[in-house]
Amino acid sequence: MWDKNFLSRLFRLGLPIMLQNLFVVLGNSVTTLMTGKLGDAPIAAAGLSSQLFFILSVVQFGVSSGASIFTSQFWGNRDRESVLKALGVSLTLGAGVGALFMVIALFFPYVFINIFTKDPEVIPIAASLLKIAGFSFMFTPVVNTYSFVLRSTGNVRLPMLVSSVGVGLNVLLGYGLIFGKLGLPNMGVTGAPTANLIARGTECVVLVWLIYRLKTPLAAPLRQLFDFDRAFLQKVLHRILPVMTNELIWSLGITTYAAVYARLGTEAYAAVAIKDTIENLIFVPFIGITNACAILVGNTIGAGKKEAAQGFVKQSVILTLGLGVLLGLLLGLGRRLIISYFNIEDVTRAFAENMLLVLAAVLWIRGSNIMFFIGMMRSGGDTRFAIRMDASSMWLVGVPLAFLAAFVFHLPVYYVYLIVMVEEAFKFTMSIWRYRSRRWIHDLISA
Repeated sequence: MWDKNFLSRLFRLGLPIMLQNLFVVLGNSVTTLMTGKLGDAPIAAAGLSSQLFFILSVVQFGVSSGASIFTSQFWGNRDRESVLKALGVSLTLGAGVGALFMVIALFFPYVFINIFTKDPEVIPIAASLLKIAGFSFMFTPVVNTYSFVLRSTGNVRLPMLVSSVGVGLNVLLGYGLIFGKLGLPNMGVTGAPTANLIARGTECVVLVWLIYRLKTPLAAPLRQLFDFDRAFLQKVLHRILPVMTNELIWSLGITTYAAVYARLGTEAYAAVAIKDTIENLIFVPFIGITNACAILVGNTIGAGKKEAAQGFVKQSVILTLGLGVLLGLLLGLGRRLIISYFNIEDVTRAFAENMLLVLAAVLWIRGSNIMFFIGMMRSGGDTRFAIRMDASSMWLVGVPLAFLAAFVFHLPVYYVYLIVMVEEAFKFTMSIWRYRSRRWIHDLISA
């Protein structure tokens, strides 16, 4: 069953992606951990204000990963010109999405925050954070698009190295601006988004400059990137838009969960914000393996080797299952030590410990679902089935259960989170059926 050549390539590609994702997550998590030293209200405000960036990131992930379905298969077919055109389509869509979210952050921050909470202490803090963060929303599409397309051509090191620069700058500036260290002004809770804005802008400029300075396959005149005709645009949009829609529907569902948790109280949402921070860190290896698998599966399908692609997915899912069990055990045993870092009330502490215990128990199934969605369906061009399954599981299973658990049975936040995980079991079952049917494989080059 095990293909040593595939596993070697998987880890060669996956490790740099893993490190890049770790750098990004660390940059955000470290500033969140620093904010956690300021108390319950600041950390809850930071978590709520980040919801808009979360939706933007997920939608932009849909745009970039949707384009990478094509670029990985085009690259497997040695069609550089089409890779560049797909890059141009992705940049155009991403810029439009970034501009829309920036307008919401800068001009309607109170409207957005009021969706989640009515706490008079939290709302003004969260709105002030959102106004600063909004300026960084135009950098995200450029960084994400170039990073994804570079990976699909096999260049995973450059995005990783540039991310490390951005993260290092973010952490350094975050420490200085949140606490008034290193000769920088003491901005308190607003120091985190300010540091992220500066770091994100720097990362964007450095990445684009290096792409052209090192003469990578993406170093082409702008007119060549945007020299796509209507037929090509329609062909790419036919796959990108379902992926983008899928990610938007999913992100709105996650935001709905966040609104439900926030309505349970500031302490409950502070615990959720802490759980989210730890979750982002612990999912780093899953993201690395999943994206590496997606690249290899896409290249393999583009080369016309469908049977090999089926085997690659099987091996990757088994790896993520084992990794989920191992990391879940470690998280469950170490959850109290992790929570001890935060300066939070006893009620919040108890909520957070139980949230991490639930996360530890379901980690194996969540990691596997990510592999099925990104490593299998998305890389195989099976976007329409993915959106139907994702939307139905979230909005017909997860969201109704969240409302019932929170507002009908009035359960604590960690039990609400546990019940919501029924959605993941539904997706896992459907994904196994789809894998066995082999109907997830779509050769977009031949099509």
